[in-house]
Amino acid sequence: MLVEFIIPTYSRPEQLKCMLYSLVCQTLGDWGAHVVIDNPDDVENVKLVESFNDKRIRWSKMDKRYNDWGHTPREYGKQKSEADYIIMTGDDNYYTPNFVAELNKYHGSAMIYWDMVHSHYEYAYFKCSPFMNQIDMGAFATRRDLAQQIPLGTEYAADGLFVENFKHMFPNENIARINKVLFVHN
Repeated sequence: MLVEFIIPTYSRPEQLKCMLYSLVCQTLGDWGAHVVIDNPDDVENVKLVESFNDKRIRWSKMDKRYNDWGHTPREYGKQKSEADYIIMTGDDNYYTPNFVAELNKYHGSAMIYWDMVHSHYEYAYFKCSPFMNQIDMGAFATRRDLAQQIPLGTEYAADGLFVENFKHMFPNENIARINKVLFVHN
């Protein structure tokens, strides 16, 4: 599998539904999704995931509610992945239908990032860079073997910290940029 999307969720089935449809509609099917439910009592999101009846989409539940912007569920999913690349995204995001095909062109890079549209800024264009406060968790993919060595943390800015830690731990690894908007953050 080329890429696995790690998707934390908590009681937002309508948003999760849009995210999963954006994956099912990919033009290249070499992907997987691991929905990590941050609520041991959630049955609605389980029913939603199972309704897709797609073997590429799996789910698991956390043992309790962590309520840390999804970072503990992302760390859990990251450690369980066996894909070439990991994207730690959110249930309120979605990807363009050509996303996996575009990512595949950069296979071999250690980290790959792309631009996005951000709803918190009136759906404005957001040019990402691999630096603190210039990237979003869903706007980069990391080679699994490297990602699993970097602790995610539970801080609000865990995405920027992850990228900074990546650059510090693996200074000689290639970071590639896809100069396209491939991701919408809601």
